[in-house]
Amino acid sequence: MARETLRIDRRRQFELLEESPTEQKKTIEISSSSGRTFNAPDRHQLYLGMTPMDKYLEQAGLKAPLIIAPLLDQQDWSEFEARYAPTGRAPYAPRAMMGLILFGIMQGISSLRNLERLARQDLGCLWVTGGIAPDHACLGRFILLHEDSFSNGFFEQLTRTVLKVTGSGSHSLAGDGTVIEAACSHYSLLREEAVVAQAEKAHSALEQDPENTQCQQQASLTQQVKETFDARKKARLNAGAKTESLAVSPTEPEAMVQPQKRSRGKAASYRPSVLANDQRVILAQDVDPSKETAVVPGLLEQSQRVTGEPTEELLLDAGYHCDAVIEAALTRDISLLCPEGKKPGKPRQGSVFSKSQFRYVKEKDAYQCPAGQWLRPGPQGDKVYKMYRTSACKTCVIKDQCTRAKAGRRIRRVGGDEAKAALRQVMQDPKAQRRFAKRQGMVEPVFSQLKLVQGLTRFRRKGLAGVKREFALHVLAYNLSLAVRALNRFNVPISHYYRAIKDILWRITFTVLRTLKGESMVLAC
Repeated sequence: MARETLRIDRRRQFELLEESPTEQKKTIEISSSSGRTFNAPDRHQLYLGMTPMDKYLEQAGLKAPLIIAPLLDQQDWSEFEARYAPTGRAPYAPRAMMGLILFGIMQGISSLRNLERLARQDLGCLWVTGGIAPDHACLGRFILLHEDSFSNGFFEQLTRTVLKVTGSGSHSLAGDGTVIEAACSHYSLLREEAVVAQAEKAHSALEQDPENTQCQQQASLTQQVKETFDARKKARLNAGAKTESLAVSPTEPEAMVQPQKRSRGKAASYRPSVLANDQRVILAQDVDPSKETAVVPGLLEQSQRVTGEPTEELLLDAGYHCDAVIEAALTRDISLLCPEGKKPGKPRQGSVFSKSQFRYVKEKDAYQCPAGQWLRPGPQGDKVYKMYRTSACKTCVIKDQCTRAKAGRRIRRVGGDEAKAALRQVMQDPKAQRRFAKRQGMVEPVFSQLKLVQGLTRFRRKGLAGVKREFALHVLAYNLSLAVRALNRFNVPISHYYRAIKDILWRITFTVLRTLKGESMVLAC
């Protein structure tokens, strides 16, 4: 197929004595909800030389700005406008500010100073914003003022628009999370001795100069660091894990030190999570310092608020196989497909048989081990779980593969084990496995675009609140890009496909004539 030649109209659009388009006045928009006036320039007054800006973008093949602008115009901005004081200098219209931020993130630009530069230099950005030119400080104040809307009202509103454009819903959702490094440096992590010493030093400095504001802030931060470290140490001890390697960031204690993707070592980071549908539209998003499973109930509630309909099917990877997630799905009557992650078979060297390799028989209230022996419950007392054991371990020939305990193998059964066993049975069904295989294509490319296209490889804002704000903006830009992609399919000139369409029509005609009238009629034609 021949490539279409790009031709830009360079003819003058005005007579010699006509008014120059650059002499138009700024547009002042009055909010219908609050009566507040906003600085909202009319983008239709923008020209490149003597050519209207939209005409030039269309001829240059820059269709994304022409699609983004009307999509943002359709949104209700009263929630943003209500946060401004009724008097004073007219601020930039929220619609124009959000257009600048989202358009920049879609290009992989999230730095406030780079967004400031983009507003002055990029032609597509000029069309989306109407030509406003806020500085980086103005952009920062706007983001802080409206941070609640990014994750709630405006996110849900824009997502509904994207769902209509893409023609998708929330019947089936796939969930996933990732690890993204925090803004703080990973070279200044503190272990327990350094945490205690830093707290004592800050407290001593505050005692010497109690009125010093800087000392007060430093003492407050070091106290937060110490409390965070103590809480994480206690959680590790309760789980029976070691605490020698535990560390915390002195400037961003909310970030959790955890392994990074692709074997990049450990660093202070966060775990953002999303729920996406079959068209990869993100219907829910949230961030937790370390646990992807902790945000699942909130994600399900947010997706239901977006669509007004409950989710029927939820696809999650093995990292979500836990009692809390299963309970959240059961209480909402959602069909959950989530593998356990540990497949029965020969254990690897140095490991023992997993609990999933012991078959529980409800009628006998007993577990059958891989060697065929039965483990039965012992005295329970006031415990919330049952402990199953057997005396056959002493003479078992495969004891070394099962346990290293002198008393033999024990299996603990808690309340959620029955639901896990039912889910394990469901995942063995070939139909469920085929359906679960679609999860990767639904949600994995989401984080690929967030990282590779939008540049979300490391957070720029510090603290959990700042990280949630930043991630919400990236998700908004991602959903908006899906709407642009969907609408762009219907705006491609037919000349691009003229030859292919002509060839297909001829082949169809040839086949029909050959079938209905015979070979002789085809030759006569």
